[in-house]
Amino acid sequence: MSKASRKPKARKQQPAEAESLTDRAYNLLEEMIATLQLAPGTPVSEAELSAQLGIGRTPVREAMQRLARERLLLVLPRRGCIVTPIRPEEEVMLIETRRAIETLVIKTAAVRASESERRRFGEIAARMKTALRTHDFDAFARLDAEFNRLCVAACRNELAGSMMQVIAPLNRRFWFTHHGRTLSQEGVEAHIDIALALSRGDATAALAGTERLLRYVESRVGQSTVTA
Repeated sequence: MSKASRKPKARKQQPAEAESLTDRAYNLLEEMIATLQLAPGTPVSEAELSAQLGIGRTPVREAMQRLARERLLLVLPRRGCIVTPIRPEEEVMLIETRRAIETLVIKTAAVRASESERRRFGEIAARMKTALRTHDFDAFARLDAEFNRLCVAACRNELAGSMMQVIAPLNRRFWFTHHGRTLSQEGVEAHIDIALALSRGDATAALAGTERLLRYVESRVGQSTVTA
């Protein structure tokens, strides 16, 4: 084989570049799973996903490992991976976990938010009202993601914030499972109430709004996590 016809050597991937590709693969797959583009129970393989995403197998493998740790993918011994099926009992466990983490995050955010963060909570509430009035799902989804990030920042508790971020994809999949791309007036209004309370620094009202939201979520599963 002549030198001119030799295939050029692949450039060695630098650590930072590999990490960004892993993050990109994770974000794309998380979106596909959370929005049900990859339906629960769907078999997935590293090779197929790599080809579909146009990303190398190593970053895709690392992203899949992270998704498995976050319970979005299920590894079956000698059978590969599937998108984790949705079971009502696991949805109940998710709500129990949300109640513990979000109560802490919301309570501390109400007390610790800066003035600029409180103003932003108020702006988010106003824009959520507009999204609800105009039935703009995409706008609400963006505002909800920003609201969650702002809560995590304002609570000044990195551990609680990290835990809230871990369950965020499961929460999104729950929403798409029960609502699709339809806005629920009760669910959106609960978000608005929480944001407004946080804008005032009113921890009591913020916690009441959070409990209202979680009870609404419970009603979608048809089970209650409240025990005597």
